[in-house]
Amino acid sequence: MQARHSPPTRIALPVGFIVVLGLLAGLPPLSIDISLPGLPAIGAELGATDSQMQATLGAFMLTFGFGQLAWGPLSDRHGRLRVILLGLAVYVAAAVACTLAADGAALIGWRAVQGFGASAASVAGIALVRDVFPQPQQRATIQSFIVAVLSLAPIVAPLIGAFVIHAVGWRGLFAVLAGAGVLLAVIVGISLRAGRLRALRGVQPTGPASDDAGAGQPIHEGAGRPAGYRAFLALPHARALSCALGVVFCGMFVFISGSPFVLIDGMGVSSPVYAIAFALASAAVLAGSLATARLSQRGVPPQRVLYAGVRGAACAGLAALAVGLALRGAHGQWWEIAVFVVAMAASLFFGGFIMPAIFALGLQDAGAMAGVGAAVLGASQMLGGALGSTAVGALPVEPIVAVGALAALCGVTIWIIARVTFGRTSS
Repeated sequence: MQARHSPPTRIALPVGFIVVLGLLAGLPPLSIDISLPGLPAIGAELGATDSQMQATLGAFMLTFGFGQLAWGPLSDRHGRLRVILLGLAVYVAAAVACTLAADGAALIGWRAVQGFGASAASVAGIALVRDVFPQPQQRATIQSFIVAVLSLAPIVAPLIGAFVIHAVGWRGLFAVLAGAGVLLAVIVGISLRAGRLRALRGVQPTGPASDDAGAGQPIHEGAGRPAGYRAFLALPHARALSCALGVVFCGMFVFISGSPFVLIDGMGVSSPVYAIAFALASAAVLAGSLATARLSQRGVPPQRVLYAGVRGAACAGLAALAVGLALRGAHGQWWEIAVFVVAMAASLFFGGFIMPAIFALGLQDAGAMAGVGAAVLGASQMLGGALGSTAVGALPVEPIVAVGALAALCGVTIWIIARVTFGRTSS
């Protein structure tokens, strides 16, 4: 496939727009990670088992992933702002209900409702990038900065959670989330009004991709029938890119879910040391997304960014496998911990590097189907994350070997998908 090269275009960065969409995208990881320090305390007070406490996370992720498939067409039909505000209302109501939960089953159920509400904000926010920025290079730049903002959530969320639990108890966690949802709804209502979005789109440079008839439709309180999923998946590369995004997230969650078993259980590190490792990994995602933003601003097409990223992801995955095999039976020497954290950070860096390019390319030809397309991509993300979260424990090998093997499998798979889809090179 031959990509047409155009002179680099200066992209005006709407900082307020990026921050608002970054906050919307960061709501799910904030909602998940803020509860991590409180899971033992919650289980003890509610008389719930460890598996039930893990299910509170799984329920949120499951409904967050598949909820996007419901909200996406609604946002195409009724407009992004309405769907975002309705989803945030559901999210806030569920968070309040979580503060009143009397047992583990009730908490699981309300966390599932909360994830469903959060999915509306996420899918409509992704589609808004396609609405406002018609050119793929623009979208890759903006999406990169949005990923950078949301990647801050896993860094600060466990720290916020630990402080709130110490100050007011675990029920305060969900009160904080309810307050965050209300505040975000106010910010969105002010910042994402249709008039402001039309004005924002009007100051962006235009190009061949801006001729889509449906690009601006959801900005107006879009009427008409939402496009079907079959139509979106029939677009060029839509299926391949959706699968690729799922594989990227699978590889990232292999490390995220497997790292406690490797570092805490296997190497015997303390919780504070693990928190530092987790923060470093999240910083690697941030660094990867900022690198993509920098390349996009310099005029590098998303396809070239993607192809460079998948080659890096494949190399990082194979390196993680080598680390896993070399550190079998590790006893927690400082250098063993450092080597694993570096391998983890390398894989997560390329995950953050690749994601914005996939979103930009995946929605390139979506037009009025941007909501449906964002839903498919978002659901693929969470399905891949769920598979990665469970796969580590399913393999009958040491966790560090399982993490390395799965990271290598995901890295090589994403490289194969990109090569088959776009050919040997991206130019």
